[in-house]
Amino acid sequence: MLRLEKIYKSYGSLKVIHNLSCKVSEGEMLGIIGPNGAGKTTLFKAISGQIPLDRGKIYFMGEEVTDVPAFKRCVAGIGRTFQIPRPFHGMTIFENARVAANFGAGLIGKEADGFAIQAIELSGLVDRLNTPCSALSLLDRKRLELARALATDPKLLLLDEIAGGLVEEEMHQLIDILKEIGRRGISIIWIEHIVHALTSCVDRLLVINFGEKIADGDPNSVMAKRDVHEIYMGLDMKYP
Repeated sequence: MLRLEKIYKSYGSLKVIHNLSCKVSEGEMLGIIGPNGAGKTTLFKAISGQIPLDRGKIYFMGEEVTDVPAFKRCVAGIGRTFQIPRPFHGMTIFENARVAANFGAGLIGKEADGFAIQAIELSGLVDRLNTPCSALSLLDRKRLELARALATDPKLLLLDEIAGGLVEEEMHQLIDILKEIGRRGISIIWIEHIVHALTSCVDRLLVINFGEKIADGDPNSVMAKRDVHEIYMGLDMKYP
């Protein structure tokens, strides 16, 4: 589904992504971890088309998208959330998802309405359709961020620290939602600092540091590696 071939991105002399290659299969859930400054969010920006690469190639669904702009990648099926939720604050939950269905999925009228409601239902907010964004808790803002991404009808969903700031019970609710999304065949790439949240549900774990791949494979095997432990010294290393 997604293939990155030796991608590079730097800002001046700072190398943010360095010779990174990776594949994601249809229906797969890939977790990505790395310390602050490792290049994780820059990687998402490159995949979604928000920033250009210096070198390398990106393929999505068998087509090269390296130079395809962000809005066209969204229409093609690459959806994403942001670490800090970015709702349209003057709108309700339904209106936010409806905009995403219009411009991301290309739907109009009742079809857009129905698709938006399905995305909201999957995210656990269907009983609050007409609630203004300003009245939402952190968990519900995270759910809305997810609903907006789902309303674009993604084949690949990029999640940027969507569990950040949640208490344990809220995190388990979110994980249940993500597992249901995965069961529906949507591929997921999830960046997260809360390691035990990732290892509880991802199929594969990728570790990057200073923009380079350190490890890639079975989550528990990857977390048992000594160099991964050294990178994550001091972080939450609990397992589910």
